Amino acid sequence: MPVTLPLVTDRLTLRAFTLDDQPAMQRIYADRRVMLHIDTRGEDPSTWVDAYIRHQREHGYGFWAIEERATGELIGEAGLAPFDGHGPQLELGYLLRRDRWGLGLATEAAAACRDAALAQLGADELLAVVDVGNDASLRVAEKLGFVVTGRRRRHGRRQHVLRCYATS
Repeated sequence: MPVTLPLVTDRLTLRAFTLDDQPAMQRIYADRRVMLHIDTRGEDPSTWVDAYIRHQREHGYGFWAIEERATGELIGEAGLAPFDGHGPQLELGYLLRRDRWGLGLATEAAAACRDAALAQLGADELLAVVDVGNDASLRVAEKLGFVVTGRRRRHGRRQHVLRCYATS
């Protein structure tokens, strides 16, 4: 069952990516501070929007464009992917343009993704992976009910592994 889009919050609209989103996302991906804690695993971020479009079409969920409702601007991405790229568990992820940090928008977008995974996809749990030292992202996940259940080292990064469980 696919996720019904768009997901609309008080300040945001999360929608499927289009090819027209490439330029705005490439500007965001080019910001080293934004990408500091994003594990690219040797991938080229310039291919991500195409991959997101394909994944949404094939699986009914994925990473979605975050638009600010007040301005219509594309300010980042948030969504769901198979954990570590191969599942079967789902992993929540998000990133925002740096000028939108600290406004609660990541929490708002990630909450919409969490809710869609649990309600529309019927997930029993979600995972999130946050680099040790990325305190802002860790706070976002914890506000959404994720708890640290372990640590790992992957691709040279020390990371927290967090889980959020569906409640009855």
